[in-house]
Amino acid sequence: MTKAIRVENADTSDYQVVVEIWDKGQDGQPDVLASSQVLAYPTSMTDSNTYLTSTRYLIVKEKAD
Repeated sequence: MTKAIRVENADTSDYQVVVEIWDKGQDGQPDVLASSQVLAYPTSMTDSNTYLTSTRYLIVKEKAD
């Protein structure tokens, strides 16, 4: 089942957030980075193409300098 989700940068600091969308590899293949979104400021949110399925997952992390 597909689940639409939103991730928001709710921090008021200057640190940015990165949301990576990964598709699980099939038949022993490595996982594939489908897209990456930078949430550069407070209240910025992921776009409408951000969703989960049984073969898709997200990684949310602080953007490296």
